[in-house]
Amino acid sequence: AEEKYRSIFENALEGIFQSSPDGHFISVNPAMAKIHRYDSADEMMASVQNIAEQIYVDPQRRNDFIEAINARGTVKAFEYRSYCKDGSIIWTQVDARAVRDKNNSILYYEGIVQDITERVYREDQLRRQLKELQIEINHEQRKEEVVSLTSSNYFQEVKKEVAAINLEDFWT
Repeated sequence: AEEKYRSIFENALEGIFQSSPDGHFISVNPAMAKIHRYDSADEMMASVQNIAEQIYVDPQRRNDFIEAINARGTVKAFEYRSYCKDGSIIWTQVDARAVRDKNNSILYYEGIVQDITERVYREDQLRRQLKELQIEINHEQRKEEVVSLTSSNYFQEVKKEVAAINLEDFWT
């Protein structure tokens, strides 16, 4: 059974981790290391001594994660920006739970991490396209409103009255 679980851990496509409440990794699988561009799980565990500062782009998000998991016992679809070994930044999403002892004290957190960078960028691109489309629609609506206004009888009457005004007489 242990060999079966080890195989799942080692060969999973998603990152799997265990981390201590004080901010270091207890274990990471090869997929977790690959997501963060480390050559191996051992290298990632040896290199990362402070998860909040070395993994989280915004260390406050680590605090948000800890607060949420401590309050509810689990977090689902928790998104944050992560540093990679090479300094690049990716978007990640974690589903995790707190593992507690019989006195209800937290021993460690364990969870699954996915790289969601492409999804986040696609969503951002769609938001920008929708905004541009809305601007275009608003522009078209304004054009229609101007056409409607300038073709109204009232506007045509005002236009005739203005045309009939002799500006030289008006200013003197």
